[in-house]
Amino acid sequence: MTRRQLLVSLLCCATLLVASVAQALTLDDVKQMHQVGVPDSIIISTIESAEETFNLGAQDIIDLKKAGISDAVIEALQSTAGNVTRTAPGRRDTQAPKQPDTSQPDSRSGSQQADEDDDGSMIRRRRGGDSRRRAVPEEEDEDDSLIRRRGRDKKTTKKPSSSAKVQRTPKKIKSAIANYKEKKFLTASLKLYRLAESGKYPEFEAKINYYLGGSLEKIGLLHSAQYYFQEVVKEGPSTGALFAPSLAKMVSISDKTKDPIYLIRTIDKISPEDYPGKVKDDLYYYQGVRNFGKKDYKQAERNFSKLSRSNSHFVQARYHLGVIYNAQNRREKSFKVFADIINRDFRGDPETIASIKQLSFINMARIRYGVQQYSKAAKLYERLPRMTGNWPTALYEAAWAHFMSENKESRALGQLLTIHSPFFRKVWLPEARILEALTFYKMCEYEHVEDLLDRFKSDYTPVQATIDDLLAPYTSGEKPLKELYLALYSTESTDYRRLPPAVFAQIESNRGFGGPHNRVLQIEKELRRIRQLKPQWRDSEIGRALVPLLRKQRSIYTRIAGIALANELDRIRAGLETLMGQEALIRFEVVSGEYQKYQSRFRNPEAADVNEGVEFDFATNPEVIYWPFNDEYWEDELGYYERDEPGDCKE
Repeated sequence: MTRRQLLVSLLCCATLLVASVAQALTLDDVKQMHQVGVPDSIIISTIESAEETFNLGAQDIIDLKKAGISDAVIEALQSTAGNVTRTAPGRRDTQAPKQPDTSQPDSRSGSQQADEDDDGSMIRRRRGGDSRRRAVPEEEDEDDSLIRRRGRDKKTTKKPSSSAKVQRTPKKIKSAIANYKEKKFLTASLKLYRLAESGKYPEFEAKINYYLGGSLEKIGLLHSAQYYFQEVVKEGPSTGALFAPSLAKMVSISDKTKDPIYLIRTIDKISPEDYPGKVKDDLYYYQGVRNFGKKDYKQAERNFSKLSRSNSHFVQARYHLGVIYNAQNRREKSFKVFADIINRDFRGDPETIASIKQLSFINMARIRYGVQQYSKAAKLYERLPRMTGNWPTALYEAAWAHFMSENKESRALGQLLTIHSPFFRKVWLPEARILEALTFYKMCEYEHVEDLLDRFKSDYTPVQATIDDLLAPYTSGEKPLKELYLALYSTESTDYRRLPPAVFAQIESNRGFGGPHNRVLQIEKELRRIRQLKPQWRDSEIGRALVPLLRKQRSIYTRIAGIALANELDRIRAGLETLMGQEALIRFEVVSGEYQKYQSRFRNPEAADVNEGVEFDFATNPEVIYWPFNDEYWEDELGYYERDEPGDCKE
C-alpha cells in the first residue's frame, strides 16, 4: 500500500468510526471500506466494535463475495448474528429450568426419594426371572418439537436489505457477553440466565442461550451447558451464525463425556442439508453410530463413508465400516479396511486410536478364523501389545485358534494359563474354563477335565444364583428397573459386593449401559460442583434452577441405565446357563471316554504308558527356554506359557 492509499484508508476508517456513533454500520459501509483499501483487520475491528447484528442471507453473502470481501470479514459479520429471521416465539415457558414445584406432594417410595436428594455423590464408579430383552427408550426428553428447515415458511422469512439498519444488541446483553469475554463466567451466567427468564428479548434468545451455555461450560457444568446449546440448535439454521458453533460445542462435550446420547437425539431432528461445514463430518459420524445401533447398515455405511481423513472421528468411522462389511460377508473388503487402520496414522485421541488398532487386529484374526486359517489367525491375535485392554480377548480367541490347529493344544493351554492369572481378575471370561476343559479332553487327560469342570461349577453357580436373585423383584414388576441401578451403583449400596468385579467391568464395557451410566456420573459431578461454588451464585436464581433440572435429568438417565443394566445382567445369566449345559455335556463325554480308555488298557496291558506315575522336574526343547511353572505369575512371563507335556491319547 502506498503512502497516499494508507492515508486515504485511515481517513475513511476514522470517518466511519465517528459516523457509527450517529448512524448504524451497514453492509454498504463494509463494501466501501474494502473498495478504498482499508485492511481486513481494521474492517473486522470496526464490525466488532459496532452494536449492530447482521443476519446474512444467501444473496448477501454472494454480493459480498462479488465485491471482493474476504471470508474473514464475512465470518466477523456472521458472528454478530441475532435471531432477526426467526419465525416462532421463544419456548422458555416449556424448556428453561424452573424452580421446583413444592405444592405437589411427593408420593414416591423412600428409595425413589433418595434418588432426588442432593446429599452427596449418589453413584459410584464400578468396575470390576424373565429372559426377555427390555427396550431402552430412545427419546427421553420431553420436548418433541422439530427443527424448522430452511425455507419452510417463505411468507414470514424476509431477506434483510444489504443497506438496511439491523437491530442492535441491547446493552444488558452486551454487558453479560462482555463479562463472558473477560472470563467472569459466574457473573456472565447469572446475568444471562436472568435475561433469558425475563422474556424481554425473544429476538436475542439464541444469543443469550449460546453465551449462557458457554459460561456454564467454562464453569465445568458440561451437561447443563449442553442443555442450553441444544436450545439454540433446536431453532435450526434460522439462528444464523450461532447454529454451527452450538453444534460444535455439543460435539465437543459429547467427546469429553464419552456419551453421545444427547447429541444423537438432537441431530436426529436436523436435516443433513443443514449440517454446518465446521462439524458436518462429526455429525455424519454420530448419525452413522445411531444407524449402526439400529442395524441399519446401509445408511450407516453412507454416513461413515462421508467423513474426510482429517476428521478426528475418521478412524472410528473406518472401524465401523470394517465391521459392517464383515457382517455383510464382504470379508476381503473388511480385511483391507482393518489392515489400512493398522498401517496408517490418524488424527484424534491417541488412546482411542490405539484401542481401535488393537480391535482391528482382532477382527482381522476373526476373519482368518472364519475361513479356517487358524495358524494365520493365531499370529494376528499374538500381534496385540501385551497388557492392553483388548489383550485378554485376543488371548482367549488365540487359544481357540490353537485348539483348532493340529498339535497346538500346548499353546492353547499356555494362553489360557495367562488368562487365569491374578492380573486379569477383572476380566469376565468364564468360557475360558470350558475351553481349557475341552483342550484337556482332546488330550485324553480326563482327570484334569473333571477337576476343571468342578472348579467351573464352584466358581460360577453362585454368580448365576445371585443374578437370578437380584433380577427377581424387577422381572416380576415388583420394583422399577431404576432401583436395580441404584441397588448396584448407589454409594449407599451394599448389593454390589454380591457380584465379582469382573461382572461390573463386563457390564460397563457395554455401550448401551456405558452411555447413560457416564451421563449419570457427569450429572453427579455437576451437582457436587454447584455445591462448591460461591454462595452468591449457588443460592441465586440460576443455582436454584439448575439443581432441580439436573436431578430431573439424573432420574431420566438412571431409568435408562437401569433398563440397560437389567438387559446386560440377563445376557450374562443366559451365557452362564449355556456354559452350564456345555459343562454337563463334556462331563458326560468324559465318563464315556474314561470308561473306554481303561477298558482298552485292561484288554491290552502292554498299551499302558510305561512312564505313567513318573514325575519329571524338567524337560528340554530347542525352540523354547524351559522354566517350570510353580504357581507363581510374573508379568513379564504372561503370554509366553506353553505346556510341555504330551497328552494321554494313544494311537
